[in-house]
Amino acid sequence: MASGLGAAMLVVATLVGCSVPVAAPPTRAADTVGQATGSPTGELVVYTSRAESLFKPVLEEFNKAYPNVKVTMLTGNNGALAAKLLEERNNPQADVLINSDLLTMESLAAEGIFAPNDSPTVKAVPEAYRADDGAWVALTLRPRVIMYNTTMLAPDELPKSVMDLADPKWKGKVGSANSTNGAMMAQLVAMRHLLGEAQTEAFIKGLVANETQFFGGHTEVRKAVGAGEFPLGLVNHYYYHLSKAEGAPVGIIYPDQDGIGLIVNSTNAGIVKGSKNPELARLFVDFMLSPAGQKVYAEKNFEYPIVPGVELAEGVPPLSDFKLANIAFKTLWEELEPTKALAQQAGLP
Repeated sequence: MASGLGAAMLVVATLVGCSVPVAAPPTRAADTVGQATGSPTGELVVYTSRAESLFKPVLEEFNKAYPNVKVTMLTGNNGALAAKLLEERNNPQADVLINSDLLTMESLAAEGIFAPNDSPTVKAVPEAYRADDGAWVALTLRPRVIMYNTTMLAPDELPKSVMDLADPKWKGKVGSANSTNGAMMAQLVAMRHLLGEAQTEAFIKGLVANETQFFGGHTEVRKAVGAGEFPLGLVNHYYYHLSKAEGAPVGIIYPDQDGIGLIVNSTNAGIVKGSKNPELARLFVDFMLSPAGQKVYAEKNFEYPIVPGVELAEGVPPLSDFKLANIAFKTLWEELEPTKALAQQAGLP
């Protein structure tokens, strides 16, 4: 990918409200204050595929703890950010990647994009949700669910499986993220692994034939369902909770409890190899995994903390309540590209 194209696919946002503005290099006095108080000082560049509205609250808490660290955030989809990191590998511009797809993290780790991280905080995360050398680590868990508009569907009308969304009865009644979305692609990888190529292809073709409304992200899906533009949306679980908190008439379906089980992916962090600020990057990742950081993810975003003992937000049921798909995304990264090819062939935009 050409440099100009990679940059064009990114939206750059400096979170002034979350950091101490640095209009010029720090003065000697500022450096002295930082050293005297033991407060880290510097600038951190974070690439993220997460929506700013979901990531900003955590950055704000980080800057409460470390007010002398300026955080600059660049956002884009998982594929665009991965391409940019590969393009910049000889001259890294980012310190940390925060993304929404474990498969992409493992793929980038195999390319040598991330630096090993032996932080005890990282090592405390279950092995299935971190690289063996700590090069990437999961921050939160998020199951794939179906949300619905309660004014448009009665409980006895609801689908029970994700596969049901390909039934012609739901033609023109479903919204979903498209192939550029990491969570959507990860779900298809899981389905292809568990159900086989033929069933997954039939599912994708069914969505397309049903005139499913495809969007670049889940925010558009959940808002459209809440507004009654269509009754069903395939999303990550917290989008339902965000809509519910806003007063939208929505309900949630935890699908495939009589089948393959609930597919659970993760959000993740990795320190870029050759980062200009590796110590700040380690500090940042450790904070994301600290009780304070995990609490924000849980309370503000309704996500499942990866760290045990952090209380879930009100109304979020524990994952132990559900049958979960028997799958370890960490081992499936080589299946991502074949699944992308299958999705393209089946007509997924």
